[in-house]
Amino acid sequence: MRDKFFLATVLLTPILVLIFSSFFFTMGMAPDGTKNNGVFFKSYFNFEEFKDADGNNDLIDFEDGKWVLSVYVTDIDKSAESIYLMRQLNIALNRDINKLKRVAFYSNKLLEERLNNLTEQYPRLTVIEDKNGVLLNVLQKNSKLNFNVENPIFVIDPYGRAVMYFSPGVDPKLILKDLKVLI
Repeated sequence: MRDKFFLATVLLTPILVLIFSSFFFTMGMAPDGTKNNGVFFKSYFNFEEFKDADGNNDLIDFEDGKWVLSVYVTDIDKSAESIYLMRQLNIALNRDINKLKRVAFYSNKLLEERLNNLTEQYPRLTVIEDKNGVLLNVLQKNSKLNFNVENPIFVIDPYGRAVMYFSPGVDPKLILKDLKVLI
């Protein structure tokens, strides 16, 4: 008789948990928002929409299955801080360091020489030209920040979908916490 009671308790516990959690959720006792420290983009957009300078290939390749930590460079000084932070975050990921790549996008040809100097300083940084500035317009349209003034870090998943961006001034430890959950 004791074993039957134990068996009934084990079998009914998950069912009761589902019933009570569903009840509390429908009664409005759901969690508020998310625990992300980043800001989600307003609408979904895929990086396969964007083509390289020739218009033939995708702007960035996602065949390697890596997450992309990126910044759109409009102001070299502000973006230098973001690029440095991206490197520090990549190093802080320890064993997950190879699951992430760092990319800097730009459309202003005048920044090209200074960006090449940054790639010497940060060797695993990939610099990609957004020839017509289409990516910058889409980023601007889908965020609350002005990407022309601020140069925030944004995250792209391994399938090419823009996930979120981090407002300037966010504690790097909080960004790292989000990255560990994502990756």
